[in-house]
Amino acid sequence: MLRVKNDILLNMNKQHVTLLVLLDLSAAFDTVDHNVLLSRLHSKFGISGTALEWFSSYLSRRSQRVMVQGHLSQNLNLDFCVPQGSCLGPLLFTIYASTLFDVIKAHLPMVHCYADDTQLYVSFRPNKSTGQTGQFEAVTAIQPCVNDIRNWMTNDKLLLNDVKTEFLMIGTK
Repeated sequence: MLRVKNDILLNMNKQHVTLLVLLDLSAAFDTVDHNVLLSRLHSKFGISGTALEWFSSYLSRRSQRVMVQGHLSQNLNLDFCVPQGSCLGPLLFTIYASTLFDVIKAHLPMVHCYADDTQLYVSFRPNKSTGQTGQFEAVTAIQPCVNDIRNWMTNDKLLLNDVKTEFLMIGTK
């Protein structure tokens, strides 16, 4: 967030307005497909052999159950998910979502991600009299990017939460 804040402040110093999109993913860590993650670790990051087997072992044969008022549920196998609360969780999710950068690179110059938090932003210089010049171009640049992100997420079994995704215009008078 410090990086995004700094970029926005630098844009404000140049009298630019920043269009910021805060993407929210629904249950992001719970939808990670182990096969896709292992494939991506191998093909995109070159992890193979014993190291890849270790990741496979770490992700496989996981289950969960709950206890309510002293009654324990049956085990539920977890074929999808990255363990939360672990040091590896955010790293593995970032690796899983790494193709997001390829999608965004075709559209926007600025993006910042950490685990399942993604901020897209583009700045523009508004017209002093109308405040509109550049705004249309910024929105026009962001919209197809978000559409492509949504398509990529569908392919990788992730879900963009439209209700919690925010679009903000930030600037000075």
